Amino acid sequence: MKRNQVRAILTTQTKRRQIILSLIGIIIIVAFLAVANLYVFYHRSQEKYVTYDETSDIDYKVQLKENQFFSDNYLGDNKQYVASLIEKIIADFQYKISMDEENIQYKYSYWIEANVDVKEVGTEKSLYNNSEIIKEKQTRTSTNRDVTISENVNIDYNYYNSLISNFINIYHLDDTISNLTINMHINVVGNCEEKSNIENKESVISLVIPLTTKTVGIDISDNLIDNQNSVLLCDINDKNAGIFMALGSIFLLLDIGLIGYILYYNFKTRTAENVYEKNLKKILNNYGSYIQKVEGKLIFDNCQVIKIDDFTDMLEIYDTIKQPILMKEYPDQIEAVFIIPSNTNIIYMYKMSMND
Repeated sequence: MKRNQVRAILTTQTKRRQIILSLIGIIIIVAFLAVANLYVFYHRSQEKYVTYDETSDIDYKVQLKENQFFSDNYLGDNKQYVASLIEKIIADFQYKISMDEENIQYKYSYWIEANVDVKEVGTEKSLYNNSEIIKEKQTRTSTNRDVTISENVNIDYNYYNSLISNFINIYHLDDTISNLTINMHINVVGNCEEKSNIENKESVISLVIPLTTKTVGIDISDNLIDNQNSVLLCDINDKNAGIFMALGSIFLLLDIGLIGYILYYNFKTRTAENVYEKNLKKILNNYGSYIQKVEGKLIFDNCQVIKIDDFTDMLEIYDTIKQPILMKEYPDQIEAVFIIPSNTNIIYMYKMSMND
């Protein structure tokens, strides 16, 4: 093959490889853009879990009836009180929500109920239990990081005490324990939590007042320990998420189209040299252990050369006469010759050339 022909072939092949490499680079870039946009869409469209902390406190004071022993009309908290001197109890319920992140939209609701309960000593089963709402349910929406709920409640101790005293006297009940419990219920939900399957956690803070006793000791309780770092489900509601979805889909379709095009281009522009290189590589990869490359000129004087049409026939000859397969490659002619010499001056030859 002439040198200018070889040069033309090499130039064409170089240009072809450059185009294919460029297309592969573009495919990688487009694939990255598709994955990036789809990831952003996924991230922005997902429901988000945000933690929040909650704290509570109840301050109360006891208003006394007129009496000859106490000069003040009110007694502060954490004391023991004479039941017959109590006029009413004034309680201030405080509850605080603290979000871990800014600008989270959520809703909270709360209500207050009074519950009276009568039990026999030594049992947890109620003889009488009744609840009534003393503060109707309030619902608010907020984006503030911190929200404080404050409610003042006037408790008519004598009304509830008389109610339960009559119940006990009418039915001649002995050894009973009676309590008036003022409960504030609080629910905090994200702006999409109501339509999700997340378990709704209710916080309760309570003021417990004994009834039908000569003296009264008021207790405060809550269930906030179990609700520390509670999980709130929030919808980001990102209106731009759809744009990233559209861009990701476009880049993905473009990438699929580019992959199809590069396969078509590779098939359409392949040359005889490509076919030659592919077939030679296949032979060397599959049967390289049977082949020994040689240098120098092959001389066939006084030998009978038998040409073989298929390389697999060379393998059968190799197995029969137990002679090595020799290979001589001619890069300038883009040609490779495989021979098997024999002890009878017969040479078996398989030649593979780009021209073929």
